[in-house]
Amino acid sequence: GALRSGGFSAVVHTAGPFDVGVGVLAACIEEGVPAYCDVADPLEYIEEALALSEKAKASGTLALVASGAFPGLSNLLALEARAALTPGATVRDLTFSYFTAGLGGSGDVNLLITNLGFGEPVCTLKDGTERRELVAGDQTIPVDFGEGIGRVSTWAWPFPEGLTVGRHLGISGESRVAMGTAPDLWNVIMTAMVKTLPRTLWRNRAFSTGLAKFSQPLVKVTDLFVGETHAIRVDLTSEQGEEVSVLQTHESFRRCVGQSCAEFTLALLRLQASPDPPLGAVFLPEMLFDSAEQRADLVARMTTTPGTTGFSITKGERERG
Repeated sequence: GALRSGGFSAVVHTAGPFDVGVGVLAACIEEGVPAYCDVADPLEYIEEALALSEKAKASGTLALVASGAFPGLSNLLALEARAALTPGATVRDLTFSYFTAGLGGSGDVNLLITNLGFGEPVCTLKDGTERRELVAGDQTIPVDFGEGIGRVSTWAWPFPEGLTVGRHLGISGESRVAMGTAPDLWNVIMTAMVKTLPRTLWRNRAFSTGLAKFSQPLVKVTDLFVGETHAIRVDLTSEQGEEVSVLQTHESFRRCVGQSCAEFTLALLRLQASPDPPLGAVFLPEMLFDSAEQRADLVARMTTTPGTTGFSITKGERERG
């Protein structure tokens, strides 16, 4: 009753880790809150949230999950990459690559979420079929994040968009989600630890919490030298041989997450206030904003927020032979 009596127009849920169920979303739906956004990324949470869609439709709640920077903004950038293809082209492969340097004071919780992630399965597509593998922190590949960042080692990571956006685009080949950080020494250390310690240990909350508290002072020291930076790169190839790369860079990961979530929330409120508002339901970003016309203003806003240092879409053709 508190939500309804409070007269809230929207609820924004950023209190991760999102491994304790969808109670906040369920409460918003029960009370008929017009708009709901969160920055969740566990696939189990997202699937549980989407299962509430019919209840949200009945209550009139327009809910958007996984609506931060990645996942969130990154999902929309994948749609932009698809839109850059020649009309009629079909998507074969899809890759999301992320880079962050510096926690910017976000504290132990970010480290805890990362540690827990090493114990989670990485969910992607291969030949259009779902695969779930315990490879987080492994499968290292260098990725070029452009001027100012350069080439960075990235490793497989259990974000959901490799699966959810891959499904949405109907890709026929493979999807990949990977991330890297700075200094590169952290990538080397974490990769070595993941190869040494069992995955079950990383899923143990007490272990991951203790490791986060232990490493926090070390991270604060290295942050003084590497600064705070963020980048999203989305690469898409078509069956017809086209290649599209979308690159977004920002001064700060934490600010980009906050700005992205705020823009998603404002977009929901604008939709609710429109002459023909959508029916309430639970959506992922790629579901609600699949229409180029509907997402154009949102993408423009999200790629020009204060602190943004670059945004580009590059199209080429894959070499054959």
